[in-house]
Amino acid sequence: MDKVIEKEFAPFKKEGISKALIESTWEKCKNKKEFKRFQIIDSKVYGEDTRIKKLLTVLTQKYKVPDVDFIYFYEDRIKPCFFKRKAFKKSAPFLVSAKSKSLSRAILFADWIYDIETQEKGWNFLIQKMNELQTIRWEEKIDKLFWRGTPWDGKHFDMYTFDNWTSIPRGKLVHLSRQHPELIDAAFSEYPKKCREDPDRCKQEMGEISFVPWEEVAHFKYQMAIDGVTCSFPATQWKLLLGALAFKQETPDVMYFYDALIPWEHYIPVKQDLSDLLTQIKWAKSHDAEAKRIAQNGREFALTHLMPEHLLLYCYKVLVRYASLQVP
Repeated sequence: MDKVIEKEFAPFKKEGISKALIESTWEKCKNKKEFKRFQIIDSKVYGEDTRIKKLLTVLTQKYKVPDVDFIYFYEDRIKPCFFKRKAFKKSAPFLVSAKSKSLSRAILFADWIYDIETQEKGWNFLIQKMNELQTIRWEEKIDKLFWRGTPWDGKHFDMYTFDNWTSIPRGKLVHLSRQHPELIDAAFSEYPKKCREDPDRCKQEMGEISFVPWEEVAHFKYQMAIDGVTCSFPATQWKLLLGALAFKQETPDVMYFYDALIPWEHYIPVKQDLSDLLTQIKWAKSHDAEAKRIAQNGREFALTHLMPEHLLLYCYKVLVRYASLQVP
């Protein structure tokens, strides 16, 4: 955690983060709903009532958080072009859920979807569910790659058409499943927006959309972690925790724990365009003992790095480092 945080804050180490810089940055983005400002003063949290505010409140109850003032980006992904705008080239840092590695003024923090207070949905619910499903033995699982998800990809958001859908990573995954059903069980959970006017063609080309209960999901040995608008959260986390073998698409986008994830130790890496996906699946099928070991390592990683207490500790450390760089 400390290594990641030092790297994240490196651009601000020399000059610090001044109150004037925060104020000027906030003036430029305060009218955009995806930007939220939070302040912690004397262990009291100020800011809009959101899931992040709930997390900050829990954080101040667990740790002595120093006074800090920051802006949080309350959406999936800041586009790299954002910091090329004149107004934001030298902005204050933004705390984010995930980001492209190239964004030096975005600081990795908790994801905005996570609600630390609820056990009925989200990551807290999934922790319970994935642990319940551990009764399914590796040898009883289906040796296919499983995936269900939406047709959303970061560079192609809402751009799927009948002409291009097989070339976009998530679409390509579904297309490969149609071509190789013996290796992959992948389908969209909804059809692309621009294709829905022709549902018959959607069904013919993309297959059925379907809901699969968790109990059936857990019967697959291999799970695909593939980016959507950005890194897939909390899907990446639960696919590790499930104890299945995670196949992770390698892209420039990262979450706070990605530096600690090791390919071939915690997951099977797959190229961004999925060009080696079939090769990687075939490797796993022919190296079952090694595949099982990597799957177990992935689950152990989730248990020791991704539980709520680990996330709280990481967020606390981020705020401590941020506060240490704040100057009048």
